[in-house]
Amino acid sequence: MPGFARSLLPLVIICCLYAAPALAATEYSVQSTGAAGHPISKFWWEPWCGEITQKSGGRVVFNFYGAGALVKAEAVPTALRNGVVDIAGIMAQNSFAMLPYSQALALPFLAQDAAQACVLYSKMYETLPEMRAEIDKNYKLLWVMGSDRFAFISTNGLIKTPGDLKGRRVLVWSAGQIDEVKAWGGIPQQISMHETYMALQRGLGEVAYVAAPSIEAHKLSEVAGYITIIPSHSLPMLIAMNWESWRSLPPDVQRVVEESTGPALSKRVGEFLVSLTDADLDKIRNNGGQVHVLSMAEQQNFKQAAAEANRKYWLEALSRNGVENPAAYIKKVERLAAETFGGATP
Repeated sequence: MPGFARSLLPLVIICCLYAAPALAATEYSVQSTGAAGHPISKFWWEPWCGEITQKSGGRVVFNFYGAGALVKAEAVPTALRNGVVDIAGIMAQNSFAMLPYSQALALPFLAQDAAQACVLYSKMYETLPEMRAEIDKNYKLLWVMGSDRFAFISTNGLIKTPGDLKGRRVLVWSAGQIDEVKAWGGIPQQISMHETYMALQRGLGEVAYVAAPSIEAHKLSEVAGYITIIPSHSLPMLIAMNWESWRSLPPDVQRVVEESTGPALSKRVGEFLVSLTDADLDKIRNNGGQVHVLSMAEQQNFKQAAAEANRKYWLEALSRNGVENPAAYIKKVERLAAETFGGATP
């Protein structure tokens, strides 16, 4: 009998193996910084999710969702920290209280375009201990990106100097632009992004001061054909992972995630964003619009004219949210930008 039992043992083991269900994959939610059809989603987010899933051998599945599909942009900072979503892009402007030092990513005139901004933002995280500490406390940072340049979109002539804005109604999306526009002589009117087309069409504003990538995305050149590119702002985004979700990844998958993100990815995405804006500007030119890219000297005129207004706004905003000695911190960030680009900022 014992011998008979031993002879059955291999058969029993085989049957058990075939009967046992395969281990279910661990699924993670990944919300992009752009809509599902946005070029940035197609360029990186969606393919990356597939890459991680494939390289994990199916043990891990990264499920891709477009911006806002799971969590609204303003709710992402808290939702990501609490694990409502596993990976997401955080717009810095939506996390002032949680990440006050990181708001310095959005200081005006730090970089010439998205390519420079993405390089600088990675360097700021690496070298500014205040910023790194607050980010690491809340999230596992994967990489950092910044939107491409801003623009003046005018219904009547190109904007080349601050004087060209004098007495003109200027549509803005952010409270941080109001005093800046006043310093240039314009009359700011804050509206939402989705109201811009109609406001320009109906003459409620003669100029819109907005992120350049939004021009074609919202068809603004149809109602305002004069475009001036000014690298005054970049909208920073932190692409991060919930800490518990990160720790739940197998070590080899963690390595794959880290190897496929970081500063190298930031640089590549920044260059891609610049190429998208350049393609939009070529399209506007081909459709009969006029495009002017401010020279460094022209940028300097705008920067100097708004210097006091911008300084006051950022000192108050950083101080209000808990940044110690904001003047010194701003100076440190601006010095880092100048050193990074060899003084190639206005």
